[in-house]
Amino acid sequence: MKFLKKSILVLNIVLVIGLVFAYLSPHFDPNEIWIFSIFGLFYPILLLANLAMVLIWMFVDFKFLFISLFIIILGWSHLQGFINFSAGSKQSSDLKILTYNVGFSYPLRSGPNKTRSQNKEALKSFFQDHSDVDVFCLQESSSFSRKILESNFSEFYDHEVEERGTFIFSKYPIIRHGEISFGTRTNSCIWADINLGKDTVRLYNMHLQSNKVSRDAVEVMDNVNLQEKKTWDGIRGILSKYRATNKIRAKQSKQVAQHASTSRHPTIICGDGNDPPSSFTYRQLCADMQDSFIQAGSGIGTTYAGKIPMLRIDYIFVDAQFDVASFEILKEDFSDHYAVKGSYKLRD
Repeated sequence: MKFLKKSILVLNIVLVIGLVFAYLSPHFDPNEIWIFSIFGLFYPILLLANLAMVLIWMFVDFKFLFISLFIIILGWSHLQGFINFSAGSKQSSDLKILTYNVGFSYPLRSGPNKTRSQNKEALKSFFQDHSDVDVFCLQESSSFSRKILESNFSEFYDHEVEERGTFIFSKYPIIRHGEISFGTRTNSCIWADINLGKDTVRLYNMHLQSNKVSRDAVEVMDNVNLQEKKTWDGIRGILSKYRATNKIRAKQSKQVAQHASTSRHPTIICGDGNDPPSSFTYRQLCADMQDSFIQAGSGIGTTYAGKIPMLRIDYIFVDAQFDVASFEILKEDFSDHYAVKGSYKLRD
């Protein structure tokens, strides 16, 4: 029993250190110190592991449960980025936004003609079910998804960078627009000044650098065997790719935040950030903004539907001139991401 207790204690200390490193992740630019970002990526797992330690100590030795409990409470703000229970502001809204990485609709465009036709109708119904939305922001869109929107909302205005798949589709007139160039072919951030009538808002639709680990993660998860060298090689490959792409996203997030800081209008940043709340990227984007999930979200904030569990990487950030009336994650399986939808009221 003494050996077991000592082993549990050692494991507990390791898990606590891991969770502390995850807390430090947002404060260190991965281009300078990258190691903390790995722990930030696994924050949900480290959190659950520490919660498990609290439960274990309740039955083994009560006094040790405060080790993990204290660290969990210390990181309360991080916890809110992962799981939250808020009713929103319960007021009418001036603007409703839906952002969705549709993954080029690959799953919907494959298979026999009958299946493709059914998939098209399903996606069409999804957009129709959210016909109250004023602005749709798509990432990794293709003509497949854009044409569905255009056929159902023919009166909307649009701004897009077609070759990159980033798309803003607005009920209200777009009076100015542009792009923040990342110097890549696949990732981008576009912006549009949208005239709501009495007010104009600046909206950014971003798709930051992809991790490019989905296929590797699927292979590792489907064939996991910690005693095999192949499994560890796969894990090392995933971490190496994440390290490289995380550095790129850090630079991109600074570009977006800097550009947004020059806006004369109430500002919104939304889209696929490809990094969780416990990251440097998130901290850059959210520094002077409100995270809609924290303000009005409810439940676990997972927006990634792939093999890597419990990731929230799709966001709608708004500045202090907005009240967040509602926020929801729409768990439809048209992509490896879930759409997120929020409604907002401009303060007088």
